[in-house]
Amino acid sequence: MGLRSTSVPTIYFLVYRRTDPLLQLDHVSKTYWRGAHEIPVLKEVSLELRAGELVAVRGGRHTGKTTLLRIAAGLTAPDAGVVRFDGADLQQLSDAAYAELLSERLGWARCGEGPSSNMRALDFVAVPLLVRHGRGTAERHAADALALVGAERCHNTTWDRLSDLERTLVTLARALGRQPALLLVDDATVGLGDEERERVVGLLRTQAEGAGLGVLMTAVEKQATRQAHRVGSLRDGRLVAPPEPPANGGQVIRLPPRR
Repeated sequence: MGLRSTSVPTIYFLVYRRTDPLLQLDHVSKTYWRGAHEIPVLKEVSLELRAGELVAVRGGRHTGKTTLLRIAAGLTAPDAGVVRFDGADLQQLSDAAYAELLSERLGWARCGEGPSSNMRALDFVAVPLLVRHGRGTAERHAADALALVGAERCHNTTWDRLSDLERTLVTLARALGRQPALLLVDDATVGLGDEERERVVGLLRTQAEGAGLGVLMTAVEKQATRQAHRVGSLRDGRLVAPPEPPANGGQVIRLPPRR
């Protein structure tokens, strides 16, 4: 009688890369009023971002960059247009569903801004984690986040004693500590030198590609967008392609035709 094979069969897994947009802005417009004067900030802005992408939006001061990110996060409602996160219209979510989304899946970092008091870096990163964890666990996760961005030496340093680069890294650690699906970074490289700028944007790209994050960042300097996968510029409230393609294999954002 022949012996039956005892070899373990080979099992093949098919891995599908997500192609649906994580974030969609569809013809978003926003206007502010200063007294009796109407100030259009965003005009029919459309943008898609997928998991694993770093998308950069460049613009000068007061061009609507922060408003764009606040609308993308659902913190500010657009006057017109739709914002979808993972297919869900943010304006249609219940307060409870949006609060959970903001706490669990969105990371917000406004670089250059920190705590009002001279708080330790570790405590600053740990505060958002206290919603879900006890203090000890929150501090451990905060320490991991600081190590992730290369700021592990800043644990016990108070905010007033941190350098501009360290403040940026600590702010990013605070946003990354909750392991969000979407990271929104405003003024990602404000106040940084060339080498520091490259380090920060390189970190954002590494997190996008390695952790599968969707990262949307804004910046003033053109050099800060060179490592992004796709780049756009805000001009007169509209999101347009820059005059030349970015370096390092990036692509300009291809805008859909206007309605």
